[in-house]
Amino acid sequence: MKKRTKILLSLLFGVILLFHLAWAGNYFLNYRPYTKTVPMHESGEYFLMTDNYDLSVAMPSYPTFTGNLAITNKNDDLSFIIWPSVGATPEIGLQILSLDGVTYSVILDQSLNYDNEKNPSDMPKEQINQLIIDRRTEMDEMYDYAKKSWNL
Repeated sequence: MKKRTKILLSLLFGVILLFHLAWAGNYFLNYRPYTKTVPMHESGEYFLMTDNYDLSVAMPSYPTFTGNLAITNKNDDLSFIIWPSVGATPEIGLQILSLDGVTYSVILDQSLNYDNEKNPSDMPKEQINQLIIDRRTEMDEMYDYAKKSWNL
């Protein structure tokens, strides 16, 4: 019985240790490099205001593995949220303000188009696609700036 208890405790300890190592690896290897271009603000958050855009890095909070990168225009009516992933292409979110004051939050594909598979079916797809078409130039410029800033 004592041998079985020792094995189970060792196994439990090993699982806990692996979880902590995976979390630390994600925090330091996946997210920390993005803070090289976005310094820590006096508030303790990683935030940088440039002439055209505001950039931020949200580090993953323990015990979650998810953080994000964000870039917002100065009008605060267009933002990208980027979820980086080790060894995979990042997931891209868009927050866009319509002329009637509604902010839509959607997932985009790698070409910055509305992703039909990752968005709820009740989203007003046509209206959002029109907003994307209308703002395509600004979106491309912003995303290019984000890619250059964070080496995406």
